[in-house]
Amino acid sequence: MIMSNIYKAFELYQALGNIKRKNDTVVGCKKLTSYKLTELQSKSVVELYSKYTKSVSKCFHEFYTEKTGNFYPEYIPDDLYYTKIDTFYNDWLAGSIMDNKCLYDVLFPKAVIKQPETIIKRMNGIYYDAQMQPISVAEVNEILSKQDAVFCKEAEDSSGGDGVRYIDRTGGGVEDTFWNVVKKWKRDVIVQKPLSQCEELASLNGSSINTIRVLSLLSLNGSVKIYSYVLRMGIGGSKVDNACSGGINCGICEDGRLKGIAYNQKGDKFMIHPTSNIKFDEIQIPNFDKVIEKVKILHPFIPHFRLVSWDIAIDEMNEPVLIEANLRYGELDFHQLNNGPVFGKDTKKILDEVFGK
Repeated sequence: MIMSNIYKAFELYQALGNIKRKNDTVVGCKKLTSYKLTELQSKSVVELYSKYTKSVSKCFHEFYTEKTGNFYPEYIPDDLYYTKIDTFYNDWLAGSIMDNKCLYDVLFPKAVIKQPETIIKRMNGIYYDAQMQPISVAEVNEILSKQDAVFCKEAEDSSGGDGVRYIDRTGGGVEDTFWNVVKKWKRDVIVQKPLSQCEELASLNGSSINTIRVLSLLSLNGSVKIYSYVLRMGIGGSKVDNACSGGINCGICEDGRLKGIAYNQKGDKFMIHPTSNIKFDEIQIPNFDKVIEKVKILHPFIPHFRLVSWDIAIDEMNEPVLIEANLRYGELDFHQLNNGPVFGKDTKKILDEVFGK
C-alpha cells in the first residue's frame, strides 16, 4: 500500500512537471487571452466536469474557444489530461524503460512498418552497430565517416524537437560533430540516416520531415480506436516539425486531405504555409488510409500503453514510416485546436472509465 501511494505520488509529480514543460507557452498565452466564458458556457463546463473533479480549469476552454472560434464543453483541460487521463491509460513506470527509440526494432517488427535506417546505437554507454553487435569507438568513427549526413537523437524522453540534431559534412567530419554532440548527452542515443519524404509533404517544407501525429486508444477488448490526427510541419530551414520548435500543425480530413487552417503552439492561425505559401487544403496525403491501418496493427504490440501518440512519415515511395511512438506525454493542444474536443462524443465515456464512474 505504501509503495502504491509512493508510485501514485511519483506519477502526479511527473505529470505536473510535464504540464509545465509542454504547456508553458500555452499557459503563458492564456494570461494574454481576453476571452472569458459566458455564464451559460461556464455552467455547461461545470455540469460536465463536476462529476469527476471538484474544480475544473476553465482557462483551457477559454484558450481553445478564443483561438478556434468554437466552444465545446467537451474540451479536455490540459491539466486533467496529463495528471489523470495520461497516467490512467499508460504505465509510466514501464514507460521510463520502454519509451526508448533504441528499442523500436524490437517492439515494432519491420515486417509491419518501415523505420528509418539505423546505423549506430548507444545503450547504457555501450555502442552497437545496426545488427546490435558491440563496436569500438574506432568502429563508430569508421561507420560515421562513410555518411554524408545523419540524424542523431536522444533515445529517451526527447520531446519538442529537443534532443534531435541533424549532422552533415558542412561543419567538417560527421564523426567529429557527432562526438561534440553526444558528449553532452548522458542517456541512450540512436543515429539514423536521413529519410526522403514524399513529394506532397516535401512541397510544404522540404527541410523537415513532416509527420502525421495519430492519437489512438487501445480498448480492453483489444480493438483500437483513432481519435485524432494532424500533420506537423516545420517552417523555414528547420529540420524538425515540432510545434515547440516553431513548427505548425494542421488537421487532416478522413480522406487524407488537409484542412484549411493550421496553428502554431500559441494558437495563431495560418491560412497558407509561411515558407512555401501553399494552401493547406490543396495537399492530399498519399496512402493516408494505410497510415491508420498501420497504427491499428501496431498498437496491440504495446498493451501497457493504451493511449499512444504516433508520429508517421510518408517516404518517397509513398509508404508509411514509423518515426516515433510517444508512450507518455502525448500532446493535446494541437489536436483540440485543429479537430475540436479530442475524444468527441466519447468524452463522457472516457471520463467515466478514468474516474471509475
